[in-house]
Amino acid sequence: MPEQAISAEAKKHSRQVNAARTSIIVSIISFLITAITGIAVDSITLILDASSGLIIFAVAILMHFSMKKIHSPPDEEFNFGYEKYESFTLMIQNVLVICTCLISVKFAIQDLIHPDNIHSYILPAAATFFSGVIGIFITVYLKRTAALTDSNMLKSAGHHWFTDTILSFGVCAGFFLGLALHQSRYAAITPYFDPLMAIGLAILLVSFPLKNITRNVLELLDAVPAQHIRSRVREAAEFYNKSHSFGIHRLRSRKAGEKIFVDVCFMVKPDMTIAEVEELSGGFEKDLKKHLPRCDVVVSFKPAA
Repeated sequence: MPEQAISAEAKKHSRQVNAARTSIIVSIISFLITAITGIAVDSITLILDASSGLIIFAVAILMHFSMKKIHSPPDEEFNFGYEKYESFTLMIQNVLVICTCLISVKFAIQDLIHPDNIHSYILPAAATFFSGVIGIFITVYLKRTAALTDSNMLKSAGHHWFTDTILSFGVCAGFFLGLALHQSRYAAITPYFDPLMAIGLAILLVSFPLKNITRNVLELLDAVPAQHIRSRVREAAEFYNKSHSFGIHRLRSRKAGEKIFVDVCFMVKPDMTIAEVEELSGGFEKDLKKHLPRCDVVVSFKPAA
């Protein structure tokens, strides 16, 4: 690999690791703010919001570890590299979010059956507003870094932070509404306001991981990549099939994190020279990498009948 390419890859990796570290630090701050406030005022909604921050923290640590492993070269234990660490990390994140939401709904229902008003509305409103402001900055930073480094993990983390930020501001508005109700003639319904808001928050939080967990599982099970990737591989194979061979015996592809693995077997003339085989193999790989730079290509040949 050219020295310039290695330098660019190292810079990209450094940006990803720094982004993961920043996410760890910010998630600790956000968690401490919301968790301490939630316990102080006895708010199930705020404790759920803190749990979401704790998930982001746990995933950020796992993401930091995975990013180091992903860029490690293949070895005797992992012959195809460590790219699947990305899918594994994303799946864990989705499962944790779903579990947290289910547990929170359970406690919220318990609070509906045995209502108990929270001790304050101003303090949690201030805490969630501050968490939302922090979330804006980290969301922009992660999404920008994900775009520059083409990282699905950072993209997912940025989306998680974005969801958490929107919900923080939504919960902040909810606490102000609860305060207004508490000081009005509708004060009797305020004990139900916090658990109902927690259930709504859980429903919103769970939608994103439910959509993505299937994709992560399929990738771990070596399912075929997305349609646009398969089409690109098929187009390249058909082009070289028409100009250099007599058919395609086998064409397979799978995705592992940012990497695409392609296995193609062309039908060729039995008397084809080594130079002709190298031209077909090298040309196909070179053209495919123009469109899919992170692909690992294996080209084999079978004599045509």
